[in-house]
Amino acid sequence: MFRAGQVYINLNNSRAAAYKVENPIPMNRILTIILSLSGLFFLTTSCKKTEPCEAVITVVNEQGQPVAGARVVLRQDSVVNPQTGIRADIFDEEFTTSSGEAFFEFKWEAVLNVEAEFDTLNARDYIRLEQSETVRKTVIVR
Repeated sequence: MFRAGQVYINLNNSRAAAYKVENPIPMNRILTIILSLSGLFFLTTSCKKTEPCEAVITVVNEQGQPVAGARVVLRQDSVVNPQTGIRADIFDEEFTTSSGEAFFEFKWEAVLNVEAEFDTLNARDYIRLEQSETVRKTVIVR
């Protein structure tokens, strides 16, 4: 490494040339710049916090009017992890509001069965939850 004020001779292609090094950037400054840029890269590309999956199920009758007080169940058929043998049962139940909506929140993405019941009327469907998204589904009770 050449230092400021040093003179060195370059013998290239049979020509001699003398060069004087003028105040090069100190190595610690280069290191600081590299570390700062890499830190900035990791901060901007690091894992962002994921939000829960939300589902809004709207229950309507055959005339398209919202049904208040309907029981809505989201469930997943029993799934067994082949590696750990752990059984995952997802089940949540809510009742619809006056606008016919039931609100659910889950930590993970999933495909869930939707079951809605009101008096003798019922509906069955499914919903695919997506991470950090609110997914809406309308079901018609008959």
